[in-house]
Amino acid sequence: MTNAPRILCIEDNPMNWRLVQRLLSQAGYEMHWAEDGLKGCDLALALKPALILLDINLPGLSGFEVATKLRQNTSMDPTLIVALTAKTMRSDRETALVTGCDGFIPKPIDPFLFVGQVEAYLGGQRDHLEQGREGAALRQFSQQVVEHLETQLKEAQEGNRKLLAAQSELEQRSHHLSRLLSLSKEIIPIVNDRDILSRVLSQLQEELHLDRLRSYRSHGSGAYFEGLEKTPGSLMETAVIPSTHPLILWASGLPDGTILTGSDLCQTGPWEQGIDLGLWSPKAQAMLLPLRSRSGDQHLWGFLAADRPDQPFLPFETELAALHAGILQVSLENAGLIAHLADTSRALGTSYEGLEAAYEALKEAQRALGAQNEKTALGTLFMSMAQRLLGPVSVLKQESTSLSLFMDRPDLPAPGDRVECHRAMQQIRDAVTQVDGLVRGLLRRAGQGEAHAPEWIHLHDLLGQELELLRAESKLPEAVPVELNFQAPRDLIFGVYSDFAELLDQLIGHALQGQPRRILLRTWGGTGHFRMEVEDDGFVIDAALLATAFEPFTDLRGGATTSGRKPGQGLPNCSQLMKAYGGSVQILPAEQGSLVRISLPME
Repeated sequence: MTNAPRILCIEDNPMNWRLVQRLLSQAGYEMHWAEDGLKGCDLALALKPALILLDINLPGLSGFEVATKLRQNTSMDPTLIVALTAKTMRSDRETALVTGCDGFIPKPIDPFLFVGQVEAYLGGQRDHLEQGREGAALRQFSQQVVEHLETQLKEAQEGNRKLLAAQSELEQRSHHLSRLLSLSKEIIPIVNDRDILSRVLSQLQEELHLDRLRSYRSHGSGAYFEGLEKTPGSLMETAVIPSTHPLILWASGLPDGTILTGSDLCQTGPWEQGIDLGLWSPKAQAMLLPLRSRSGDQHLWGFLAADRPDQPFLPFETELAALHAGILQVSLENAGLIAHLADTSRALGTSYEGLEAAYEALKEAQRALGAQNEKTALGTLFMSMAQRLLGPVSVLKQESTSLSLFMDRPDLPAPGDRVECHRAMQQIRDAVTQVDGLVRGLLRRAGQGEAHAPEWIHLHDLLGQELELLRAESKLPEAVPVELNFQAPRDLIFGVYSDFAELLDQLIGHALQGQPRRILLRTWGGTGHFRMEVEDDGFVIDAALLATAFEPFTDLRGGATTSGRKPGQGLPNCSQLMKAYGGSVQILPAEQGSLVRISLPME
């Protein structure tokens, strides 16, 4: 309802507010709520409600003080204020009227009468003081105000005392924590266990004013606990405690984070055992702080035991002791790790020197073996090449003998014999070319030829020579025939011989990887381009692998793997070589085997 009267309920009890809200909302009123006097005053001045239902017993400002404050503001004159009070004394009702309330409704609220009581006040009902009672009501109100102020003053004084005590405790904590932080920085470079123990135990003894302080740590064997005792003037070793001692077994079973002091420690069974071990005096205030291993098995790593006369340990002091103990444990463990790392580093240094000497010896042996292997490989290659040279050399002998017979005749060769002479000469030229190519290739393999210097190269001759060498080196099995179909009209290019030899080597290797029955090598093109294709009839390459065939290091990448044929590992090198000559290389999908195409500009 947009024109519904506004009612503000200032009530600190949520249950009372919900009852008021339910009853009056159902009656069609616009309800608002404030849970204390100060918020109620601010909300009343903002809303200007038709009626304020005011609880008398509010925290902070009382209901009487809220009514007085609101009546001092002339803008609140049209607003009715009705007190809600459980006080039934006549003086309390009169005080409510004196402070500016227009009436009051007693608590607890009667749900059957409450809406009618509110509507009566909105309809014009007002409560008035009996004549002559104003003075008594004002005196009663003044007395209540004074009592309220006295209560608030005492609460403020108590709050101030607690605040000062909290401030003092915070300053003390800050001082202790600052010293603890400085200590942790000081002991970082220290690797000697006794120096670490002396620093940490001395500061803890000073901070807590301890008469006696002992630190025990499990020996590496796990058979006993070894300890040191810190007194105001010394740090000395104490008798060891076996791991089977009842006090050790009892401390091992305590929950993680337990710190026992005072009566909590005196009432335990091991109290007397600690006295017998000299951990604390019978009449002193004692403390036991177990330390668990941080390795995960949570066994008892060590413990601190301390005492001092008369003064019990405060919660903050046990926290401070736990922080010192934690720094002590971490520092000792780190010191052990640093010592172990230093020993390991020295051992690694010695091992490295030995490995370096062994590596140099191995390199020398490898060089000697490489030289021997090179000699063996060259010897094998020479033998293979010698066998392949037998054919063209035999042709040279035969044809040269035939030619000599004609040349030895006194008369000029007849026209029919001239054809035979030309045929023999062509055979000789072909054989010489074949021998020349094989010898040049052999010299390049032996490192004697100019394989890395640019020169004019006939690509058809190079392809033929290199195929012969691949056969001789057993890289190209005799069982796999290579069909040559050279149709390119122009094959002369200026480049490095070894580049194109490596290109052919990689392409043949890619073809052989598919286990083909045959390989087809063909060329074609025009005056401006030279194109070459290497086709095999081996296994088919998966189409997904063709897209990455020229990308390097594909085997090192994650992803799905396939058991079928893969592109040759040398194809990325082929792509880089062709880019250097302005050309390109492609691998094309094929129904059987694979097809690699090379394109080179001839300008």
